[in-house]
Amino acid sequence: MSSDTGLDHLGSEENSRGNCFSKEPLSREILDWLRVNSVLSIAWDECKSRGKSPESILQLDARVVEYHKSEIILRKGDYGGSVLIPLNGSVRVNLEESGEKHFARKELSKRRSWFSALGQLFRRKSPVETLLTNSGTANGYNSRVSVPRLHIDLEAYIQKNLTRRIEIGDICGEIAALRRSPRTASIFAETDCSLLEIRWQGVREILKNSKEFSWYLEDLIGDRRHQIFSGMNAFKDLTEGTQRALTSKSIFERWGSEHWNRNFRNILQSHSSMIDREHLILPQGHHVDGLYVLLSGFARVTHLEAGEEKTIGYLRPGDIYGFKELMQFVQSGKRSPALRSIRAVGAIDLVVIPVDDFVEHVLPELKEKDIKALRSERGLISTEMLNFFLDHRIINGNQTMLIDMNRCTDCDDCVKACAVTHDGNPRFIREGYRHASLMVATACMHCIDPVCLVGCPTGAIHREPESGSVVITRSECIGCASCVESCPYNNIRTVEVHDANGEPVIDFETGKPVLKATKCDLCVDQPSGPACVNACPHDALHRVNFSDVSELSKVIGRITG
Repeated sequence: MSSDTGLDHLGSEENSRGNCFSKEPLSREILDWLRVNSVLSIAWDECKSRGKSPESILQLDARVVEYHKSEIILRKGDYGGSVLIPLNGSVRVNLEESGEKHFARKELSKRRSWFSALGQLFRRKSPVETLLTNSGTANGYNSRVSVPRLHIDLEAYIQKNLTRRIEIGDICGEIAALRRSPRTASIFAETDCSLLEIRWQGVREILKNSKEFSWYLEDLIGDRRHQIFSGMNAFKDLTEGTQRALTSKSIFERWGSEHWNRNFRNILQSHSSMIDREHLILPQGHHVDGLYVLLSGFARVTHLEAGEEKTIGYLRPGDIYGFKELMQFVQSGKRSPALRSIRAVGAIDLVVIPVDDFVEHVLPELKEKDIKALRSERGLISTEMLNFFLDHRIINGNQTMLIDMNRCTDCDDCVKACAVTHDGNPRFIREGYRHASLMVATACMHCIDPVCLVGCPTGAIHREPESGSVVITRSECIGCASCVESCPYNNIRTVEVHDANGEPVIDFETGKPVLKATKCDLCVDQPSGPACVNACPHDALHRVNFSDVSELSKVIGRITG
């Protein structure tokens, strides 16, 4: 291979980080164009001065993707860790919430048919984890299932909706990539176009080696944060002008530790007070200076009673605090002190909408149903149970497995069903943290903030774009155990893989068995959903989303009686 395209740097790095994102290397022409004409020019020289060739990063972690006129490139609400840079053609972003109906997904990921699912009961089980070494995906190229491209009715859409053109060489998708959050806007091809897609691993390498680029992206996120408001129920009906006005006047803050998961298991074992380790954002009794909107992370809500902080709730992304206090101010004209305290659980991003701007911009556009929803109290959960969930960070879960130990008879039907669905290899352990009669099983929770994704060198562990489920592409996993170490819940493990004859697959370089990460995949390809839940004969097993506090309260009420 020619050394002037950055390929000469890939030898040892490719072995340690997995395989190239693209089947074809980037051309010299594209690399030269990116160095001069794209946002990457900000990072180019700084990366090289630190001994990190931008060419080598891009050859490993970037690829060129082609889209035809009217095809959807990114959908608001989908998950994804990559960023995109338009190389040619015309790419536009939707700016109006009313226009999102044109981007509706007509079908989700392909699931097995019922006939295929039933066939699993009679199929010969594979020994442990089986890897088909001659499957044609050993090099990791194009190993993920491709989702059919979706289109919009371009003529009808353009006439009625406000859009903005993304300039050639600019960047998009950075908010979702950096914050591990859903896409904040839908993007489509106005004409046939080509884009450079850089997966998260490449973005991370560039950020590590260029402070200028890191600062640039943070400033860009700040400038585009008005898109965040449109994704929240309380603000989705605000006009784009109002959202931009709020963005320019609001205060964006970041609290807590970004790497909260690194020593989390040891902290739990120390039995020290978790609440004392959390950053106090707003103390009870202090004046509320605005509406607090949580953008990412989690917050504990407490009330001081008899000198002791009593946990009464929590906040997840999209939740707000201070509405009651601000409405009291609107009605009485007097500033109201905070009725509760808020603490950062891990790392959080939040925005504070100042009181005057809330009254001027937000309140007039809120509908009666929105005000009623914001006033309403969420489900009732005991302080002890809330402390258990918050201290163990269980509130991170979107699909947490809770088991009612009063109903569970240890029949193991749930484990057997999981094994049948996954070629004889169960993906969870019926053990875990307990509080009263409730147990949180050792099963992937498909977190809203999946910190397991951060260190993966190949992108093997990733989110399904439409569902948000965290899954592992086995052909891309190199068995480094980064996700195993990063998961604070012990819900991922590595296992030896075997060939079709049941023999261990040996790594030719190390002489040791090949390892792959494995975990619950939420039965993503099963027509009936999670097999474990459906198999329980005693209705003891529940999958819960901690953002739905009302449903969570019902489940807990049933378990604790």
